[in-house]
Amino acid sequence: MKLNLPALILAGVLACSMGIPAAAAGQPVSAPTTVEDSSVLPASVLYYGRVENIVRQSDGAIRQLHLSSQRYGDYVMNISDETLWIDSGACAKSDPATLEEGESLYIFHSPVATMSIPPQSFAMAVVRSIPMDVGYAQYHKVEGVSVENGTVQITTNNGGLCILADDETGLSSYDGTEVSLDDIQAGDAVMAWYGDIAESYPAQTHASHLMLLPQQASKALTRGELMSTLYTQAGNPAVNYAMQYTDVAQNHPYAEAIRWATSEHLVSGYDNGAFGPEDPLSREQLVTILWRAQGSPMLMDYAGLSDFSDVSQISAFAQPALCWAHQQGLLSWVEGDTFSPQSPATSAQVDAMLAALY
Repeated sequence: MKLNLPALILAGVLACSMGIPAAAAGQPVSAPTTVEDSSVLPASVLYYGRVENIVRQSDGAIRQLHLSSQRYGDYVMNISDETLWIDSGACAKSDPATLEEGESLYIFHSPVATMSIPPQSFAMAVVRSIPMDVGYAQYHKVEGVSVENGTVQITTNNGGLCILADDETGLSSYDGTEVSLDDIQAGDAVMAWYGDIAESYPAQTHASHLMLLPQQASKALTRGELMSTLYTQAGNPAVNYAMQYTDVAQNHPYAEAIRWATSEHLVSGYDNGAFGPEDPLSREQLVTILWRAQGSPMLMDYAGLSDFSDVSQISAFAQPALCWAHQQGLLSWVEGDTFSPQSPATSAQVDAMLAALY
């Protein structure tokens, strides 16, 4: 199974005239490699590029960013309500409504990306108003916090970087509430502003500012959102198909995606004639739809589902799909021996399966 994973690149000096971001103390940058190249996934991957196209929903919210980069190539970043928008110069939250085509951005995105051309990934943090030096805002997951002689030491980057903070470090939160250094704990995410990095192991740097980010769970997806993701993956093809769902009007935000998916026999509606575009997508529905997208391959006498203690709860329609997905190693996101077939599918689970398939 292949994924687009980052190469781990050691810190270097940024040549500002080239307009290329520094890779701070092992901060991974967008560079495709295989899963064998890295035993530990980073918290995020850094991409630098120019906005070529902004795809918006009917309510004006940004759904996708199409970007280009001389160094990292073209990329499609999927935007959700969980995506953070950062004004690097002001050390504050940014308003995505002011984003325009042609703007240059740093984007910290999921280490999982599709194998499509261009690749797609989930944008975790979009950094705007970027300075022409190494002091731009960087996304980090806090792995550990300790205090020594009044200085807080934040461990991140899989133990490869120690960010020091003290009374001279500015503090803020993404939602505007007051915070102190005591509020930063292992498991949190922060945006960190810092300059020079000491060449040691772990590498060390002093933060001029820290922004505490909100706790985020992976977003549960709706049926319509998955159709939109797959439709975009397919290149938004035009389809001449008479769709007759009672709850999907022609101007519905996901109408064309649902029309396409129905014409491809990936989905069908409920017995009452509705599609349920806003209904939560279950885990077994997710696997079944992706199985159909792969041509509905059948396995004979596959006993692998017995690994799940709740195998009896898997619906009959989903069992062939689950056998295929389990045999192909596509369910790596399942923890323990419980599949929970009717539980909501999340964006992380969709990302993982799409990356493995495409």
